[in-house]
Amino acid sequence: MSTANQVIGKIIEIGPVIIIPAILFITGFITTRNPLKNFLNSLYIFTGIIGISISLALFINFFEPLIETIVSASGKEFIVSDIGWSASKLVVFNSPVTLYIIIAVAALNLVMLFLRLTRTINLDLWNWVIFLFAGSIVYTVTEIMWLAVLVASVISAITLVIADIYAPYLQSFYGLKSVSNPQAQLVTWTPIVQAVNIILNKIPFIKRAHIFYAEIKYRLGMFSEPMVLGFILGFIAGLITKYRTLIAAPNQDILFSLGMGLQLAVIMIIMPRFMTLLYRGLVPAVNDISSFINRRITKRELHIGLDAVYFAGHPEVIGLSVIMIPLTAYIATMLPGNNILPSADLILIPFLLVWVIAPSGGDIFRSFISAVIIIPLTLWISSDMGNLFTSFFQKYGIEISGGAQAVSSYGTGSNWLFWILLQIIKPILNLFS
Repeated sequence: MSTANQVIGKIIEIGPVIIIPAILFITGFITTRNPLKNFLNSLYIFTGIIGISISLALFINFFEPLIETIVSASGKEFIVSDIGWSASKLVVFNSPVTLYIIIAVAALNLVMLFLRLTRTINLDLWNWVIFLFAGSIVYTVTEIMWLAVLVASVISAITLVIADIYAPYLQSFYGLKSVSNPQAQLVTWTPIVQAVNIILNKIPFIKRAHIFYAEIKYRLGMFSEPMVLGFILGFIAGLITKYRTLIAAPNQDILFSLGMGLQLAVIMIIMPRFMTLLYRGLVPAVNDISSFINRRITKRELHIGLDAVYFAGHPEVIGLSVIMIPLTAYIATMLPGNNILPSADLILIPFLLVWVIAPSGGDIFRSFISAVIIIPLTLWISSDMGNLFTSFFQKYGIEISGGAQAVSSYGTGSNWLFWILLQIIKPILNLFS
């Protein structure tokens, strides 16, 4: 591994939880005339995002027993192991084209801003990983450096354009102006969500079907309180997890279910609190950056690229995730041609729902339909990408741990844009011969 790759690796390993607050803090010394205000905003952002990240980790871990029950009941064996970020990290860190792709992606963003082809300033350096991953994989199978850089740049350019197009949905629903989310593995699914909404609007009767979180709260009253609703859903999840032994050992299983109810209740309480802290610092920080750009650089409205984790704690996202996470596991066991069970990258589900819910205007019914369509596609793609991940590991002599036949990353490997580009260049260059 080269020195440049080691430095890049250390930066990427820090993650968006530290990188983006750090960038906003440093930028604040330029854009904010009051250093104390900048420090306070950054402290709120850092505290909020750390809290949300911990809450999301607890939230994902909450579903492990339920998913184990679903998989065990199906009897299906998955030949592709989802090792998540570990797989993507090894691909990127061991690639000889990583530095060239970073230079190309940064230069491309600047050129597109200058030519008015994008409004997004992609500060989310951690999520450049998807571009690095795509270029690294292409180089592995072709050993053509310029092609690897080109593919990574094409994905970056398309992602920036799509992020611009759908930024108003993000800003309107999540209440944060002048931001976008240029994550290729997330925002590129938004056109499908929009298409689903257009189709549903043309179907008689169904076009009048709407379910909104505010309406649920109104109808359920006290039972819609996050603590109460979380406890009820967690208790039900516990009963489903222990359905096989519930009759034989009811006392023990009911206690287990009560424990799961309390876990989810706590998560549902603390998540909105951390979101409030985060936005208390993020809103003025982004506003200061936008005002500085308008005063000193251009009157044109630009967007600050942020990670989806900054929106994943929203009540609608968490509420739908409670349904979609176990449903994803069930779909994985039933879907023909699927060989992967999302595990290490299961957190992709709430992140995907950020973009499923925003274009649907918070309509839970339409968001659910879109998610049910998108999830099988992500499973098929990441399952198919297992061949490329495994080939990379074998080429660079990286050992596949755990005895898995093949490995993949549900988060990085489910990017349909990269997958389609591969299908285009595969017959031309005969990549897999």
